[in-house]
Amino acid sequence: MTPSVTRLLVVSILAVLAAAWANPSPAALDGLDAREAVELANAWKGNGVTSFATPTEVRFVFPDGTEVTVPVPEHEMLVSVAPYLLHTHPCATHFMSGCQGELVGAPVHVLATATDGTVLIDEVMPTQANGFIDLWLPRDLTIDLQLRLEGYASVGQIATFADSDTCVTTFQFAAAR
Repeated sequence: MTPSVTRLLVVSILAVLAAAWANPSPAALDGLDAREAVELANAWKGNGVTSFATPTEVRFVFPDGTEVTVPVPEHEMLVSVAPYLLHTHPCATHFMSGCQGELVGAPVHVLATATDGTVLIDEVMPTQANGFIDLWLPRDLTIDLQLRLEGYASVGQIATFADSDTCVTTFQFAAAR
């Protein structure tokens, strides 16, 4: 393939993807896994589609009433965490279409450890445009979560059981010791 044909192909693929992200439709969800569906739901925020995550599925409700669900794999669960300094909101079910955290684009060091000591996540993850960090974690665990941001820290526990929250807005940063 020549470079110009390759560029044309790449531009065409990007145009199709951009249209899917900008123009919400049930068809855009065809073939997506749960992680991809959450990414798309985050991109569609403000476009009239209601989207939320439960421990077992990612659900979309379109303006015409059409509903689409994308199953979350049996071995993992999404927990969206919105760390904050001053303002938060009470939440249990994460609505990608509505939840908004205080800190946008903040480089948060996330350390998630199972109670048996297994490190599940140990990396810097920026908060998204909605102020949340999407954590995909193994199911059926209680997890110690430590968040750090430029001299601030917050610690607590989250869980990934069938009745656990997918939205966690209780991690308030305080000056680190």
